[in-house]
Amino acid sequence: MSDDQSVGHTRKGERTREHILDTALRLFTEQGYESTTMRAIAAAAETSLGLTYRYFASKEDLVLALYQRLTEQMLAETRTLPQGSVAQRFEAAMRRKLALLEPYRPALSALFATALVPSSQVAVLGPSSAEYRRAGFSIFFLVVSEANDAPRPRQARQLATLLYASYLLMVLFWLNDHSEGARATFELVGHTRTAIGLARPTLIFPPTARLLARLARTIGPVFGTVDEPLAS
Repeated sequence: MSDDQSVGHTRKGERTREHILDTALRLFTEQGYESTTMRAIAAAAETSLGLTYRYFASKEDLVLALYQRLTEQMLAETRTLPQGSVAQRFEAAMRRKLALLEPYRPALSALFATALVPSSQVAVLGPSSAEYRRAGFSIFFLVVSEANDAPRPRQARQLATLLYASYLLMVLFWLNDHSEGARATFELVGHTRTAIGLARPTLIFPPTARLLARLARTIGPVFGTVDEPLAS
């Protein structure tokens, strides 16, 4: 097989994979996650059940593929954020993230209950999604570490842990926000930017630095961003 033919085959396979994923997300929205079967997904995508299983071994794999897609898209967006303070870059990142999530809001809402069950294979904070949480943390570390008021590396990790946790909570809020145009969510993003702007200069003071470290150490294991132990 020539190089051109190999590339074409790969692209066709990727298009098929994305088509199956998009079909599954539509069915999750229309029928509910639990009620949707792999057979129904294959039929709606007009692919054989065997081919569908070739790309995705289970419904859970489809959800994890969505997590991967969103993570990759957000990482690309974060790399193009404008220069600014931590607070400014956090707000810009949140606005871009919510814009990326908007087309998937119905599907994410359909997955909401399952994704919050700790024992679920697609739990947002479960072991199956650990690599995507690590990637999510790296996105917010990039937000912090490339800001023009970035703290030293260890504090940048600690702050990124808090901002990543804040992001997950804001997405949860956004999914339940019925205000017009998600106005309440964007107000919350703005309030958070203000809070970050006020808090960032105080990190030079030992009491604030210790508080940040303790918060990061406490929530880090849950969100998959374990900080280094504090010096005694």
